Amino acid sequence: MPSETDDTVLTATSRVRVVDGAHNLRDLGGLATLDGRRVRRGRVFRGDYPGFAHADPDAYAELGLRTVVDLRRGTEAAVECVDWAALGVAHRRWPLTAGREDSWHARYPAYLSRRPETVVGAVREAMRPAGHPVLFHCAAGKDRTGVVAALLLALLGVAEEDIVADYLLSAASVGPVLARLTTMDLYAAMLADSGVDDQAPRAEYLRSLLTWLADEGGAEAWLVRHGVPTEEIVAFRTALLEG
Repeated sequence: MPSETDDTVLTATSRVRVVDGAHNLRDLGGLATLDGRRVRRGRVFRGDYPGFAHADPDAYAELGLRTVVDLRRGTEAAVECVDWAALGVAHRRWPLTAGREDSWHARYPAYLSRRPETVVGAVREAMRPAGHPVLFHCAAGKDRTGVVAALLLALLGVAEEDIVADYLLSAASVGPVLARLTTMDLYAAMLADSGVDDQAPRAEYLRSLLTWLADEGGAEAWLVRHGVPTEEIVAFRTALLEG
């Protein structure tokens, strides 16, 4: 069942950051949990390629990032990558891959079954309170980023329908993100037969991941089984949950 609050729309829109140099940046904070608490703002951000680091210095300074978790492959990072070292930000790359399904049409559970260690590494880095504020991102901020966001929000106890709703907020960014990516040969080739409608996030895509996780015992059980210490999850919840 979805969580129902009077400020659902306000919460969603106020979490979205409108910045130059990015099209799909938002705060995971502000979402309510099933036990009536709320995720703290300003700690964990998700996004597409963070060109705002140079294009919008004021927005970048406001976030105060300590860590960036890059979910892209090496070929993508070779095409463009912010010089995070020059900005004094720790840059951690955990490239998510779904094997043969590794495309804009990947079945999201494939990321967890193909190379689970990359998902676990990304999630652990994003959870680490000492590294906050943290931004995790891929190229579009929708698929790979959506998988990591779903795991983090599930760990915090956010309702499934609210996790799906957060994922669907990426819809507005698909057009401008595609327009930007297709100016680069690497992405132009990948997206040659794809358009905005084809790339739009659909609720059933993320629900398939959440159903898969439920069959695995839930996000926490899956992460612990793959080597995440329980104390790290407890520390993450303590840092991120108000009340």
